[in-house]
Amino acid sequence: MTVYSVTDFISHVNDVLANSWNAEDLCVEGEVSGFRISQGQWVNFDLKDKQGLVGVFMTVWQLRVPLEDGMKVQVYGMPKVYPKFGKFSITASRVELVGEGALKKALLALRKKLEGEGMFDATRKRELPVFPERIALIASRESAAYGDFVRILNERWRGLEIDLYHVKVQGAGAAEDIVNAIKSANTRHDSYHALVLTRGGGSLEELMAFNDEQVVRAIHASKVPTLVGIGHERDITLAEEAADVRGSTPTDCARRLVPDRHDVLRDLSFKTASVEKSLLDVVESRREIIARALRSPASWLMRQKQELGEISSRCQANVRQWHRALLELYRSRIRLLASLDPKGVLARGYAMLRDARGRAITSAAALAVGQTVTTVMRDGEGDLRVERIRSALSAKQQKLL
Repeated sequence: MTVYSVTDFISHVNDVLANSWNAEDLCVEGEVSGFRISQGQWVNFDLKDKQGLVGVFMTVWQLRVPLEDGMKVQVYGMPKVYPKFGKFSITASRVELVGEGALKKALLALRKKLEGEGMFDATRKRELPVFPERIALIASRESAAYGDFVRILNERWRGLEIDLYHVKVQGAGAAEDIVNAIKSANTRHDSYHALVLTRGGGSLEELMAFNDEQVVRAIHASKVPTLVGIGHERDITLAEEAADVRGSTPTDCARRLVPDRHDVLRDLSFKTASVEKSLLDVVESRREIIARALRSPASWLMRQKQELGEISSRCQANVRQWHRALLELYRSRIRLLASLDPKGVLARGYAMLRDARGRAITSAAALAVGQTVTTVMRDGEGDLRVERIRSALSAKQQKLL
C-alpha cells in the first residue's frame, strides 16, 4: 500500500482530473446559486440542479456576462481540489448563459450599467463622412452579410478601399475576435474614414457576441466613426446602441455609408445648370449696362455721377450724426466725472480730514483727543488739534460699526 501525504494525495487527484478533460471538453450546466464577488476580483458561486451542487471559481475579468442567482448557465473549465481548503470546485475559464430568459435578464442588467456610464449617449455620436475613401470592415468573410455589404457598396459607389478584418461572429471567442479587430483598426485610425461592424441575423443566443461588454466598450472608445448593422429587427444589440450610426441590416449599412452615384451625378448636373444660369444672368445684366453706356456715354456718366453724389451725401449725413452722438456721449462723461471730483465737493464749503499718514478720516471713532489732523479745503489745508470728540452714534451703534 502507498501512503500519501495530504498534499501529495490532492496533487495526485488533480493530475487525474487534469488528464481526464481539457477546458474545452468539460462543460457543466446548472443554476447559479450564492453568486458573489470577493475583493473586487474573485468570482464564486455554486452550480446546482435538483440533486447536486458544485462550486465554481474564476476571476472577475473572465466573467463576460452579468450573473444573478437563479440564472441557468454553462460553465467551461477544469475540476480541481484546492489544497488549502480541501474543497472540490470548477476553475472556470468562461461562463455562458442558457435560455432566452436568462439572456434577456443579463442583457437588461448590462444595458442599465452601461447606460449609466454614458455609453449610449446621443450627444457624443459622430456623423459619418459623406464621401469616405477607405474603411475598416469587421465581418466574417464566409457570411452572406459580408457579400451583401460589398455588393451594395460597389453598386452605389465605386473606388472605395475596404480593409477586411475577418472575425468569428458567434460562439466561443467571437467577442474577443471582434474586440481585437476594433483595437487593431484603431492603431491605424488616421487611415480610415469609418469602421463598419456587421453580420447577418440570428437568435438572441447567436448574437450575444454583439452584446458583450468589452465589445461595447471597444466601440465606444473607437477613434474612427463607427457604423454597426446586424441583420435583424426584433432586438437591437448593445453594439448597435453604442455605435455612432446604426444600420438595420448589412445592406442598410452600405446605403448609409456611401451615396448612390446616380443621385450624386443628378444633383451635380442640377447644381451645374443652376450655376451656369446664374452666371449667364450676371453676364446679361452687365452686357445691358455696357450697351446703355455705349449708346449714350454722356447720359450714363451723368447718371453715375448723380448716384455717386447721393451716396456721398448719405455718407456725410451719417458721419455728422455719428459725430453729434459721440460729442454728446463725451460731454455726458465729462459731467459725470465733474460730479465725482472731490474738489467740487470742497468748493461747496465742505472739508476733508487726514491723519498723520495722509489717510482720509471718515469716522469720529478714528479720532483721539490731542491728535493732530490735517484739514483740506478748497484753497488750502491746515493742521488742527482735537480738543473734544462728539459722536452722533450711540456706543452700541459704534461697536456694530
